[in-house]
Amino acid sequence: MEENRYNHYIVTMTFWTTALKSGSGPAYRRLADGLHAAITDGTVNIGDRLPPQRELAYELGVSTGTITRAYDLATRRGDVTAVTGKGSFVASPAMRKGDGAVNLRINLPADVGQGVDLAAALGQRSAAEFLSYIPFGGSEADRQAGAAYMKLGGVSTSPDDLIVTAGGQHALTTALMVATKPGDTILCEPFTFAGFLDYARLTDRQIVAIPADKEGIRPAAFEELCKMHQAAAAFLTPTAQNPTGTNLPESRRKAIAKSAFKHGLTIIEDGIYDPLMPEPPRTFHELLPHQTLYIASLSKTVAPGLRVGYLLCPPTFRDAANDMQHLLGMGPPQAMANLTTTLIESGSAETMTRAQAKEVAARQKQTRTILGKSGGSDKSYAPHFWLPLPKTWTPDQFVAAAEADGVLVSPSNHFAAHSAHEARSNEAGANHVRLALGAAPDRKTLEQALAKLAHLLEKAPARASRSV
Repeated sequence: MEENRYNHYIVTMTFWTTALKSGSGPAYRRLADGLHAAITDGTVNIGDRLPPQRELAYELGVSTGTITRAYDLATRRGDVTAVTGKGSFVASPAMRKGDGAVNLRINLPADVGQGVDLAAALGQRSAAEFLSYIPFGGSEADRQAGAAYMKLGGVSTSPDDLIVTAGGQHALTTALMVATKPGDTILCEPFTFAGFLDYARLTDRQIVAIPADKEGIRPAAFEELCKMHQAAAAFLTPTAQNPTGTNLPESRRKAIAKSAFKHGLTIIEDGIYDPLMPEPPRTFHELLPHQTLYIASLSKTVAPGLRVGYLLCPPTFRDAANDMQHLLGMGPPQAMANLTTTLIESGSAETMTRAQAKEVAARQKQTRTILGKSGGSDKSYAPHFWLPLPKTWTPDQFVAAAEADGVLVSPSNHFAAHSAHEARSNEAGANHVRLALGAAPDRKTLEQALAKLAHLLEKAPARASRSV
């Protein structure tokens, strides 16, 4: 036992030493960051016992206080759990998340260590920031920060054209309210963001799905629907499309923008994933600036808890959109807006976003390796994966079987813009489930969940019980 214990500590010593030498910031933070990275990439395993603090301090040549602070930070992050009388251990997903199921339904950004930095930054806010409302539409500094953050997604704009909102959903609701009215037709991808579908159906907007193939919606079909329905708007996510992960080719974007211009149709563009792209493609805002309402947010790139987003408005919509977003909730809390602005101005938001993009790319590669499936584009930078199912499975059957194995995934009908019957006959995506890759607490947990899904794909559904 002592020999195994000694060998384990020697193995883990490598990443401790590397983190101490190559990281940035105080020594205790470098060590905690190194531990988090080791958990994420599988260097250490859930349940592994960490070295006693005095022993690790001696081996690394640092003070015991440094190790104590590192372990404390790792514990607050949820990476470590301390058991009285036994020591400190790498926390299991159940310890970190509160139950044993791996929930891949909620599209969350991956944990890249941003939580502690955000909490520390929030703790430094002035109490006065909580005692007032955000200025109408956001302060000039907030809007300048928003414009700066949008550049990560390839969007150049004036801060005067931005409205600061309480997250992406708030921006989307504002855009839909000012660009359409009850009874209007809105075009969209055949599988799209469920929040949009819910809003449209609750407010008597008519939804028409645009036929699509493996590259995204088809321009000829878009043109035909514009003529047929005299649609008021189109809600589109051309980059890292949710749920399919496709990236609409630039040639199609140009053709769609041309049709929208000809028919006077407003494009509501969800650009929330654009900053995750290594080379962001041209947006509809760039191709058709006077007819595009562009949505940006930090919810999928940094943290959803910030509840800060941005709505980029053409001049014809700006005043109405500003009034509408104020009516719908007055924007984000001032403390959150100020915190986000500080993170952007300091460069921290960009650092977090770049780390997120790197982690997303790693999880996409991991998923394709284990599942051996083409979930959307082979060059997808989406934090979600559109998993095709064999004909032996229906989405509902697969979701139920996966849940029984402790993995929660989303069926295609949650994102379908058409009826259940139409979805079954739509070969472009009906027989799929979506996996939210960032929701797993670390890559090791994701690997275990994906292995379970891969095993299910090789099986047929269990036969229902029969009466005899």
